[in-house]
Amino acid sequence: MKAKGASRGVESVLQKPEPFRDLKELGSLVRRHRDLHGLSQQELASMSGVDAKQISRIETAAHEAKITTILRVAAALGLDLAVTDRAGASSRVEDIF
Repeated sequence: MKAKGASRGVESVLQKPEPFRDLKELGSLVRRHRDLHGLSQQELASMSGVDAKQISRIETAAHEAKITTILRVAAALGLDLAVTDRAGASSRVEDIF
């Protein structure tokens, strides 16, 4: 994920994309960015329209969330989701679907 904007005055915290390859890495990324923005799980839930229990499950890799849910959480955190082949070529999700 790549920082797109800022929330609560937080500047872009990413200089380069942060790849994740499993649910645990995704959960850690969501938690880190939620913390950087000073948000509780409930606040992120309200901003994204996703239940707070779902946010907790994503952060702890206890649930396989739908891609639409992940996109909503990412958008609330000011992040873009990109698909990158391991050879290095990158495509934005919007360009693929």
